[in-house]
Amino acid sequence: MKKLLAVLTLVLFASTLSFAQINKGWDGTKPEVYKGSKNFVFMYSPFVSPNLGSVYSGSFTEFQDTATTRINQLFGVGFQYYVTPEIALQFGLNFGYSKEEPTWAGATASMSSTTFGLSVDANYHFKALYSVSPYLGLNANFGMGSTTQEITVGTTTNKIEYSGNSFGAGVNFGFDWYFTPGLSLGGKYTLGFAMNSQPSAKFTSGASTTELKAPKSTVFGTGIASIMLNVHF
Repeated sequence: MKKLLAVLTLVLFASTLSFAQINKGWDGTKPEVYKGSKNFVFMYSPFVSPNLGSVYSGSFTEFQDTATTRINQLFGVGFQYYVTPEIALQFGLNFGYSKEEPTWAGATASMSSTTFGLSVDANYHFKALYSVSPYLGLNANFGMGSTTQEITVGTTTNKIEYSGNSFGAGVNFGFDWYFTPGLSLGGKYTLGFAMNSQPSAKFTSGASTTELKAPKSTVFGTGIASIMLNVHF
């Protein structure tokens, strides 16, 4: 791993040096915030935690019962287009998955969770600060999630399945840092609310199955923090 990082650092240094030699009059990397500018977005949200609040705007909202619902780190891809030199529209997809198979004396368990989300952002970019482009914007999103738990004790298996969806909206606070031509790193934080559908739960024990519905809910609170890599073309 250390050798790989050293090689990548050397390649980046060499490419930067050669770029500077060829472009004698180059005055630094400038934010690509002009009408018609476009880029792909690769998102990673490692800071999804119940400690951040109940609203995961731009991703998904859990089924209120945090004791039985797992929280996933999210990965996403998107496309951004500048309709004016200040206003950019961004369309995104994100996905999260986790699975655990703990064991203990006389019992085994399997717990998995999947989340999927769609989001649309409209961001207004303020005057650039050197190579940094700060912005403020609005977000709308739709999310779906499901969780399955199976616990086996001896020859008896109990299975619990949860599923639900939500619609949310929020306010974005973020920036893009253009560190080299064609690439930028960004950070975004979203504060918002979400309206949850009636999440369903199905309990199966042997030949017996019970289905329940939880009440609808609307929540407001802190959101998620995301790290983004933008590839401009």
